[in-house]
Amino acid sequence: MTQGIKTRMNTRIMAIGMRAAALALVAALGACATAADPGAMTVATPQAATAPFPAALQHAMCVRDVTGGEDTNPLWVSKVDDQGFKAALSSSLDSAGLSAGSGTCVYPVDVHLLGLSQPSVGFDMTVTSHVNYKVYDASGQPFVLATIDAPYTATVSDAFVGMERLKLANEGSIRTSIQMFFDKLRESRPK
Repeated sequence: MTQGIKTRMNTRIMAIGMRAAALALVAALGACATAADPGAMTVATPQAATAPFPAALQHAMCVRDVTGGEDTNPLWVSKVDDQGFKAALSSSLDSAGLSAGSGTCVYPVDVHLLGLSQPSVGFDMTVTSHVNYKVYDASGQPFVLATIDAPYTATVSDAFVGMERLKLANEGSIRTSIQMFFDKLRESRPK
């Protein structure tokens, strides 16, 4: 081969490589991380339980404060923010018939998201949320104090793209945490 042909071939190979790199960059930017969806974290209908909620909690609870969440950086990984968690827990309480009407909250709930244990990579991604729940009675004393560790695994069949799979695992973990909190409420003895 002559030097001219080699140069043209190298130039062509470099052009193909640059196009491939540009397409990979566009694909990576298109797969930006998004925050957990409150609707996907909500316990829509209480799962069948061996015991109902205590009568005193019916239409008497509200979410007062949620702290510890993080905003999602689109260039990093999905997270759960305070507002999304609060919306999911409030909707879950409403769905379970526990939400108080406006100004009639007897049992406020404070939540602190201690953190999310998230994998960096993987086919099956398991996220474990670590959440502290406190429910106060009318005198301001806590009668439910629970720290709940709730794992949830999202698989490749749930979402092919890793960032989306991690988001689904975050949402499932918070949903599982709320369900486990409901189990604690069923066992509680409010004053």
